[in-house]
Amino acid sequence: MANVSFGDAARDNLRTVVAAVEREISQLPPTSDGKPQSDELRASWNALVKLLALGPAPETRSCPVCNGTGMRDASRCAHCWAKLEPLAPIVTDVPRSNA
Repeated sequence: MANVSFGDAARDNLRTVVAAVEREISQLPPTSDGKPQSDELRASWNALVKLLALGPAPETRSCPVCNGTGMRDASRCAHCWAKLEPLAPIVTDVPRSNA
């Protein structure tokens, strides 16, 4: 399975299904002794998701000319070939100062 490669559409579909199953697992009721029913299921599920190696969804943006969807870092639109202006980097963590 490690050598399997999925196309973009298949990878997007798999991400959608993974998210749906995650929601369903999180809603399972506890067992009669109060333990989460999903512990063993979650461990197996996590092993499967790891084998799929989907990674995060790619960052995309819309073309200002044709409204087509393309990669965030693209310099030209894949649909209409319009030149795209670079976007500012995404800031994920802002360091805090110790004042």
